[in-house]
Amino acid sequence: MRFPGLLILLLICSKLGTFAANKPNFVFFLSDDQSKADYGCYGMPINLTPVTDKLAKEGLVFERMFTTQAICAPSRASLFTGQYPIRNGLFINHTASRDGTQTVYDALKPLGYEVVLAGKVHVKPETVYRWDRYIGSRGHSPLHLDEIDTYLSEVGNKPFCLFVTSSYPHGPYPYNPDFPADKVITRPYMTPAQIKSLPGYYDNVKTKEGELEQILTLLNKHDLEENTVFMYASDHGNGPTEKFTVYDRGLNVPFIVRWPNKIKPGRTQALTSFVDILPTIVELAGGKPLKEVDGSSFYRVLKGDIADHNTTVFGVMTQQGVWNAHIFPRRSARGPRYHYIHNFNTLERIKMDEEMGKPIDPFRLLGAQKHPDIPEEELYDTWNDPYELTNLAKDPQYKAIKLELKDKMFTWMKQQNDFLTEGGEIPYLDTTHPLDVDSGDIRANMKHIYDCPDELEGTINHYIDPHTLTKR
Repeated sequence: MRFPGLLILLLICSKLGTFAANKPNFVFFLSDDQSKADYGCYGMPINLTPVTDKLAKEGLVFERMFTTQAICAPSRASLFTGQYPIRNGLFINHTASRDGTQTVYDALKPLGYEVVLAGKVHVKPETVYRWDRYIGSRGHSPLHLDEIDTYLSEVGNKPFCLFVTSSYPHGPYPYNPDFPADKVITRPYMTPAQIKSLPGYYDNVKTKEGELEQILTLLNKHDLEENTVFMYASDHGNGPTEKFTVYDRGLNVPFIVRWPNKIKPGRTQALTSFVDILPTIVELAGGKPLKEVDGSSFYRVLKGDIADHNTTVFGVMTQQGVWNAHIFPRRSARGPRYHYIHNFNTLERIKMDEEMGKPIDPFRLLGAQKHPDIPEEELYDTWNDPYELTNLAKDPQYKAIKLELKDKMFTWMKQQNDFLTEGGEIPYLDTTHPLDVDSGDIRANMKHIYDCPDELEGTINHYIDPHTLTKR
């Protein structure tokens, strides 16, 4: 029997409509400056995160998700691009990714998605980081929940990807916090100042929990739960001993994925990175990965088909573009158990260079002196030493493990076109950000950048554009 042409066309349109309607939506909730250890679902002994903990029972909880850099802008840039910081160009906080970098917008728009950001932005330029709609204000402020509610009520059957980026629990903290100071949970690496700030930080965690609860309620209100892949993460750890580092406490972040009746709740030890999230979203959406992404989809982990993903993930840190900027860049390679860290401007290295007759830059010396007890190489057994307090780098028993991770790290750095090499020169990077520049002339402001003595101010004039330095 032959169907009339019109009926065939209607059937085709019906099939296409069903396919479009069945594309999953994505909602990604990102908290700001919240350590993985401060969640009940990751072992926090006090009831600080009841909303996230309930979400964890409904989703797949990742034990080994790592951001790429423990500072706001680079971490977010890797999430949106699927690239490590050196490759996309945003490895100095407050600066920009290089022009032409593709993002989640470029990946999902051809698949028919609306791509929306609600909350904190903290990535640029706008020519790279594009959105169909932006909901919020360009600063540190609460989420605009009414506008998010309106958007979700109007989205209809069109598939969407909504990033909800909270400004909490990032400071400033309440001046008179409600949380009792004698009830805080301290850890051996914390400074007295960080411990003193914990009650205010905990108050801000509760504020973030309230925002998360509202977003989950809105999804339920608009009957969007069933067809929405909900992802939760924090951008990096909290406080001066967790941010600005490449230790696990800064890079190992919470990550939970919930998709009712599609992803089985539980926990996974799969080693994953922020650069893997975009490829995973694209595969779930039925698309092909962008070119030049560093990550790979962990879709099969979500399905429960496999237990492992990466063998190694990598970390980056620079001390420019932040308060108290100085020269102390770091890189790291993290395996399922062992973690190798290379610090490129230690007093140990300066002593070796002096013995070889190399001239020592005074600003380089100042940077090294800010970390007098940190050696050039660090190696940690994260299974037996989760706080990374016992350095095994010089233990002969672990030499082979150290060399294997070190080789992987330097190979990866070369692939990324990193400007650092073992024992090589460390350039001054031009950030041109107000945090680094008071007078408008970066070369006249060395004291602010490097906290240097007056007699050295203005003595350096060879700044390098980081995008030129790492051009591929």
